[in-house]
Amino acid sequence: IGMVVQQYALFPHMRVQDNVAFGLRARKVAKSEIPERVAEALDMVGMAAYATRYPRELSGGQQQRVAIARALAIRPGVLLLDEPLSALDAQLRSGMLAELARLHRELPDVSILYVTHDQVEALTLADRIAVMDKARLQDCGTPQDLYRRPRTEFTASFVGNANLLPVTVAEAADTVDFAGRALSVPTGEVTRGATATLCVRPHLVGLGDGPNALAGTIAEVQWRGSTHRLYVDIDGHRVKADLKELRETPVLGDRVTLHFAAEDAVLLPAGAAPGTGGGTDG
Repeated sequence: IGMVVQQYALFPHMRVQDNVAFGLRARKVAKSEIPERVAEALDMVGMAAYATRYPRELSGGQQQRVAIARALAIRPGVLLLDEPLSALDAQLRSGMLAELARLHRELPDVSILYVTHDQVEALTLADRIAVMDKARLQDCGTPQDLYRRPRTEFTASFVGNANLLPVTVAEAADTVDFAGRALSVPTGEVTRGATATLCVRPHLVGLGDGPNALAGTIAEVQWRGSTHRLYVDIDGHRVKADLKELRETPVLGDRVTLHFAAEDAVLLPAGAAPGTGGGTDG
C-alpha cells in the first residue's frame, strides 16, 4: 500500500531522490535496483529534472508530485490519496488533477482510493464513487449514475448541484403536483398520493416557455463568466437555472418562466434522504 497525505510529509533534510527512495530502502530493495526505480517514479510524475533538489526548493505542486512518486516507487497494489490537492491553489489543483487522471489511466493494475470533498475531483477521477455522511455509506455507483440518477437527496445535493422540490405524486400516470402545478415526470413505482422530492439539475433548466413551465420572480442573478445562474422564487421555493451567458440579463423582481424536460427529472421517494448537510452550492 502506498499513501499520499494532505500535507505531502516530505523529509525536508532529504533531496527529492532520497525522499522517493525512502520506501524502497525501508523494504530492503537491492541497492543496485533503487536508482532505476526512483528514476522511473520521478519520470512518471514529470519530476526527473528535480531529483537533486530539496523540498524547500520546490513549489507546492512539485512537492505533491514528489509525494506521489514516493508512493508509486514501491509499486503498490493499492494507492491511498487523502485529499492530496486541498493545500494547492486553484491553478495548481487543475494541473495536478489532470496529472492524476493521466496516472490513473496509465496504472491499470493499481487500485486507487481517493478521498475528497471536491465534487469535480471525484467526478473527473473516479470509476466508482462512495458517498459518505456521518461515517455512514449513503450511496455507491459510477459518477454518471450518481449524478444523473441519484438515489437519495443527500447524493443529489452533494454530487453536483440540484434543485430539490417537494412534490406529491398525482393519480394521473407520470404526474406530480408542485405548489399547485401539475408536472410531467417519470414516477416509476412511487405510490400515488405519496410525498416525494423532485430532483432537477440547474443546467437542465431552461429559460422561457416549454414543457413543465414554472413562472416565478428573479431573486438573484450571478454572472459566472460563460454562464449566468438565476435564482427564481416560485411560491417560496428557490429554483436555480444555469444558462449560457445571457445577452440581456434579467434584474431582481423580473417575472420569468423556467422549464425542464420530463426525462431530465428524477423522483426521489420520501425516506430516500438518510443524511442531511454536506452538500455544496458551487
